[in-house]
Amino acid sequence: MDAVMVRSVRAEDLSGLEQIDQKIFGHLAYPYFVLRQYFDVHQSEILVAECEDRLIGYSIAVRSGADSQRDLAHFLALGVDIAQRGQGHGRTLAVETLRSLDRRGVKRVRLAVEPSNKPAITLYESLGFVRLRREQEYYGPNEPRFLYELMLAAAVYSRDRSSSAVPR
Repeated sequence: MDAVMVRSVRAEDLSGLEQIDQKIFGHLAYPYFVLRQYFDVHQSEILVAECEDRLIGYSIAVRSGADSQRDLAHFLALGVDIAQRGQGHGRTLAVETLRSLDRRGVKRVRLAVEPSNKPAITLYESLGFVRLRREQEYYGPNEPRFLYELMLAAAVYSRDRSSSAVPR
């Protein structure tokens, strides 16, 4: 497996991020303008994975804006280029995302996953996410999702900040 570097997103990454998102999520992919808005508002909360100077994945996890829930973040997206799957890149991105949230004082992380997406479900559950419920039309008609939550204090990922899952 080639070395993967996880870093903060840059403006020049947005086109590649959009291409990966479109391939993975099809009609539910974020349009470019939404990715640009996320970048403008939440740049520090978007990570990308590179392998040999090529963008191969991304994650978007944003902290709740509600003052009463500043300890809550929403893991909005995790995507790895289809050709790069099965090599641990999704896990690397997820772990680095959770570490970043933990460093910023987040205590709880929520996400939604398609019930048929077994690899994602396996990944999230292996990291300590617990299924809360199924919502039948979460993203509209015929778009059910399992909703998950993780308490970072109980997370399975390594909390050792002296080392990283990826080379820097």
